Amino acid sequence: MRAFQIRETGSFMSGLLSGDLFDAFLLEEASLHTAVHWQTDGRVNRDFYDSETWNDPAQRPYELAQWKQVRPYFRELIKGTRAPSSFRFVLHLKPETMTALLSRAGLSGLSDSIAALVLTIRYDGKQVSLVTGVGMKTFTMDRSADKMWDDAMQRFLVRADIAFDPLT
Repeated sequence: MRAFQIRETGSFMSGLLSGDLFDAFLLEEASLHTAVHWQTDGRVNRDFYDSETWNDPAQRPYELAQWKQVRPYFRELIKGTRAPSSFRFVLHLKPETMTALLSRAGLSGLSDSIAALVLTIRYDGKQVSLVTGVGMKTFTMDRSADKMWDDAMQRFLVRADIAFDPLT
């Protein structure tokens, strides 16, 4: 697990809410504090779909909502003259992206043990911080996936030209 503090909140927020920067992620949960506290479970609602759509992976490929599909709702809730007092988004890297990342790092053997590569984005009213994490299906002492995910996120931020400071 590694934490990063974002130096330029405005440009980061633009990439998060208006750009496609985080479109490789799924939303597990969100909590947004504006004039009203908004709380969202990112799990796709079974009752909304008919059985044909629910069982068709082409129409519903994930158990969690894709960030690119829910991003406009959060942008709408956040836009305006006042910033939220706080928020927290818990994102998971899409499974196929996670598998490719593990493969490139030579860690393909761990893909069955890893439930998710997690990114938590927090805003406390002043600063944005990111925290990485690895959700495991089974216990392991092997922390190579954690290190790989931390390093991958740091490279992602550098490539996206997002100024940050690593936190200890």
